[in-house]
Amino acid sequence: MRKSSLCIACLSVVSLALVVHAQNRKAAKRAKLPTFQANQTSRFFFDDVLAQLQGERPASPNASVATVETPGAPDAATVGESYAWSKIISPSTVEDEVKKLKNAINTSITTPTEFAGKGYKEIRRDFSILAMVFAIINEYDADVRWKKDAAAARDIFARTAANAKAGGNINVYKESKRRNDELTDLMGGSSLGNQPEEQANNWEQIADRNPLMQRLVTGAEENLSKWTSNEDEFSNNIEEVLHEAEIVAAIGEVLIREGMEDGDDEEYAAFAKLMETSALDIVAAVKLNDADQARKANGEIAKACSNCHDNYR
Repeated sequence: MRKSSLCIACLSVVSLALVVHAQNRKAAKRAKLPTFQANQTSRFFFDDVLAQLQGERPASPNASVATVETPGAPDAATVGESYAWSKIISPSTVEDEVKKLKNAINTSITTPTEFAGKGYKEIRRDFSILAMVFAIINEYDADVRWKKDAAAARDIFARTAANAKAGGNINVYKESKRRNDELTDLMGGSSLGNQPEEQANNWEQIADRNPLMQRLVTGAEENLSKWTSNEDEFSNNIEEVLHEAEIVAAIGEVLIREGMEDGDDEEYAAFAKLMETSALDIVAAVKLNDADQARKANGEIAKACSNCHDNYR
C-alpha cells in the first residue's frame, strides 16, 4: 500500500514539473510568410497552369478501356454526321411532322389538272420540308424513327421538290405519286431500298429557302401568333404550340447551316438565331405552362422575322 502511494506521489511531482517547464518555455521564433508582387512573378508563373495545357491529356497507363459491342449497329461509314438536334426538336415532333406532311401531300396529288394548277406548288413546299426533316433525322444524335433510310429519303424528296419548281407537268405529277407511295411504304415499316448519293447532308441541295419560309409563315405568323395570344388559346392548343415551336426552331437552325442561302452572312444569321432561341423559349414556356412567357417569346420571333424581311427577300 505504501509503495502504491509513493508511486502516485512521484508521478504527480513529475507531471507538475512538466507543466511548469512548458509554461516557462519561450515560444519559438518563426520566419514571416514571403510576399510576392504580381508584376514581379507574372513573368515566371502562369495565373492558371491548366489553361496553358494543349492537346488531349495522356491516358493513365494503368487505366482500362471498356469496349461495348452493339449487336446490329450500323458500321461507322454508314452513319451520317451527328448533330445535337435533340436540343432543338424532339423525336416525337420529327415523327409527327412527317405524318402531317403525308396528310397534306395526299390532298395535293389528286388529278393531273388540279396538280398543274396549284398542287405542284404545295408539293414543292411539302417535299422540301420533308427532305429537311429527313436530313435532320440523318444527323440526329439520338434514337429516332426512319434513321436507317433517312439519307435516301432526304435525296428522293429533295429531288422531286426541285423538279416541281419548274411546274406541274405530267412527269412531275407521276414522280410525285411515286414519292407519295414510297412514303406510305416507309411509314408502314418498309425500307426504301435506295442508296443515298452521299451519307452526309449537303444542305445546299436539300431545300431552297423559299419553301422553308412558307412553313415559317404557317408555323410562326399564323399558328403560334394565334395560340400564344392569350392564356385560353395557349392552354387549349398547348401540344400544337410545342410542335410548331420546335419546327420553327429547327428551321431557324437549318437556315444558317453551311451551303444555305445567306447562311454565312452575320446579320442574317443573327436574325435566324434569334428566331431559333425565341422558339425554344416557347418550348420552355410549354413545359412551365407559362402563357405569358410564350407570348413574349413569340413577339421576339415576329420581331426577328420583320427585321430580316426588311433586309433580305
